[in-house]
Amino acid sequence: MSELKQDDKLTKKQMKAAKKAAASIRPDQSGAKDAPLKTVPSVMERKFADFTYKFAYLIPETVHPNVVTTIGIIAGLTGSLCFFLGTFSRWFFLAAVLGLLTHIVCDNLDGYMARTRNQKSLRGGFFDIMSDTLVCTFTLLFIGLSPFGHLEFAAFGAPLYGIHMLCTMHYIMIYNEFPFPPFGPFEIHVSYIVVAIINFIFGPITVFHIGTFPVMLLDIIMIPMIVGAAAEVCRMAFTLFFRLKKEGR
Repeated sequence: MSELKQDDKLTKKQMKAAKKAAASIRPDQSGAKDAPLKTVPSVMERKFADFTYKFAYLIPETVHPNVVTTIGIIAGLTGSLCFFLGTFSRWFFLAAVLGLLTHIVCDNLDGYMARTRNQKSLRGGFFDIMSDTLVCTFTLLFIGLSPFGHLEFAAFGAPLYGIHMLCTMHYIMIYNEFPFPPFGPFEIHVSYIVVAIINFIFGPITVFHIGTFPVMLLDIIMIPMIVGAAAEVCRMAFTLFFRLKKEGR
């Protein structure tokens, strides 16, 4: 009897894992047979994307998806710069929130438009990946250049997103798969937005000192993000490498 219960628990656990994996697969609305298999494990990212898709009809058919990507990059980089400009006035943090929010909305809409309006292209996919890489990297660097965080931490974290995107592009090119990390671009942007709001309200906050080195609130937020990003990059890179090795490629 105990063995049957154990088998039943195992079956339920496997069914739950299978259901979770199935939910993470995002369908390609264009119906193209060669579309990459996109997996998004983050429930928050999926729900936010589905919410933004509802407003795609407001964008005229004459507007190309790459134009939306460009708007997103300009808004995102402006928001990134505002983290540094917050040195001179805290009001710049509100502009940082607006810029990053605009970027993540555009980042969802451009791909959806390309798929549903039959405007997909390789250069558009590359442009979209570059958009995320630029904004996430420069936001970290501008945080490090501000008095709200330390460049020592930001400089270590900034290249990680670029390396992650390099692995992603190889997954797409070799296996036609587009795997998102559990803590993806949406969560990263939300973290930056929360940080901007906290800094707008409280200003620079020193949490504690290590000797004479002051550890800021932004450092406390950045460190687990950087550690998690490093672990995800290692996991992705090693998984891809040994998968290719197993296949003799």
